[in-house]
Amino acid sequence: MITIINPTRLTRQPFFKDLINYLDQHDDVILRQIKAQFPDQPVDKLIEEYIKAGFHPSREINATPSTCPSWESADLVDLDQRGLYPRGQCNLSRIKSQVFQTELLNTTNAAILIEETDFERNAQTLSNYFYKVKHQYPLTERNKKSSMLFWEMSIPSIS
Repeated sequence: MITIINPTRLTRQPFFKDLINYLDQHDDVILRQIKAQFPDQPVDKLIEEYIKAGFHPSREINATPSTCPSWESADLVDLDQRGLYPRGQCNLSRIKSQVFQTELLNTTNAAILIEETDFERNAQTLSNYFYKVKHQYPLTERNKKSSMLFWEMSIPSIS
């Protein structure tokens, strides 16, 4: 199985996930086999979209994007870097355990909120909340509760 790190609109598509996992489990796949495996999908159109976005099959991970590094070392990874990873790869756990610093700027009073977060941005921080909203990532229940509290505090009541 392949883990998608920091997915885009394209890599969040269910067919993309199914396709890269199919390619990961099968060697030397031809287009006819993909079409047979996914008869209800417009395979030609979707694969063309993926190729335009820079995804090309390769031997190591049968669907590694050319724009993403192979991440040989966890120390070379930046926060918000995108990539595909085979599950069970040893560096993935090291990457997920790294701590990054984020800055949230307030232009009204020039305040800077400095927070620490994890690679997957699961930490409960304002920076992670705004990041998830901006990139249309799903919010956790904790994110939703935190955001309700945040909006209640920032919107003055009108009497």
